[in-house]
Amino acid sequence: MSGRRRFIVVGTGTRGTSMWIQSMLEHYAAEAEPVGLYDINPGRARACNTILKTSIPVYESFDDMLGNTRADAMLIASSDSTHAEYVVRGIEAGLAIYCEKPLCTTFPQVQTLRAVASRASRPVLVTHNARFLPCAEQMRREILAGRIGRPHHVQFAELLDRFHGADYFRRWHRRFALSGGLLLQKASHHFDLINWMVGSRAASLTALGGLHFYGHNGAFRGPRCSACDHAARCFFHADVFKNPYLQTLYKDVEHLDGYFRDQCVFGEEIDIPDTMNVSIVYDNDVQVSYSLIAYASYEGMQFAIEGTDGRLEWTAVHNTQWAVGSKDPESTATLTQSGDQKERLVFIDPNHRMTDLTPPPLTGSHGGADSGLLRFVFQAEPPPDPLGQRAPLEDGLQAVQIGIAANRSIELKGRPVSVQTGEPVT
Repeated sequence: MSGRRRFIVVGTGTRGTSMWIQSMLEHYAAEAEPVGLYDINPGRARACNTILKTSIPVYESFDDMLGNTRADAMLIASSDSTHAEYVVRGIEAGLAIYCEKPLCTTFPQVQTLRAVASRASRPVLVTHNARFLPCAEQMRREILAGRIGRPHHVQFAELLDRFHGADYFRRWHRRFALSGGLLLQKASHHFDLINWMVGSRAASLTALGGLHFYGHNGAFRGPRCSACDHAARCFFHADVFKNPYLQTLYKDVEHLDGYFRDQCVFGEEIDIPDTMNVSIVYDNDVQVSYSLIAYASYEGMQFAIEGTDGRLEWTAVHNTQWAVGSKDPESTATLTQSGDQKERLVFIDPNHRMTDLTPPPLTGSHGGADSGLLRFVFQAEPPPDPLGQRAPLEDGLQAVQIGIAANRSIELKGRPVSVQTGEPVT
């Protein structure tokens, strides 16, 4: 045990339990060990042990865990609005920190994190796993090699379907105070990819958005899926707890904190947008057009970068049969519910000649990206990083600053906002 790094984990929901703790135990036990678990619901931390058949110490106080574990590193997978607090505490304690995105949700948190960053004695990294997607890696290689010349324009469209997308509106993410909305919870992945590809900082933006489909837009609603009079006629009704994993982590311990994992997607209290459009200008004059909807008829994305010498286009159609609420495949289905999963990366030159650059697919969670990220977190000697896939604190901040500024612009009905200050542009 003496050679293994000692990890404490904050947040033992689905991501903390399956991605971080289970992966550590199953694949990196010779190099890392979990020595403490903390969740605002201690029953959920104990449920993590139940699921994994472990006896990792559970702490009802974060301070007790920090003071009694002799930890080397901390994994943060708590609710988004709390990330910054734990990062600061970890820096002050001299820990290596691996924080789920988004790194934070407000501009004051950005300022606090930047102020304490210089005091970090060990790495502070944001787990931007999208950098490890095969098409993302290949796109980055092509840009670094000069394939498209100087980038000028980016188009990025994210389509969350009515299974995966809807589930954000059943969970705590539906409240702006907890998540900052999908422009942080989801889009921070995309903003990080754009920043990474174009090699510059976002300067200013304008944004529009609103709640057009979920929340108050529903014709009917109930308290939660498992106690709903409209279950038989609601497309979005989901038997969330037929999954024993979710039953143990959430249903069995909800009496301790009052959190329902199967809230109604048409709840009146939902206050995050489900429709968003952002126009961004970068310091190097790259212009970006970004959009996200959470009720698309299929799940996928389009990411294109136009440069002086050509265009890179990455398109995807994603299978969402894994998502809570997904329907059984029907004979008439031809896209995601039939099991299709398609990704393609192409280069198009100014003479309209197309070259297919699609890399071989990977297996595993998040399109195989998680396995690459795990190596950087848990290996005693992290692998070489020629593409710059490790995302330091400043990269995490630059990604969330775009989302924070976009939320501010939406609040101001599309008025331009500085990405670096969070204030309206005069």
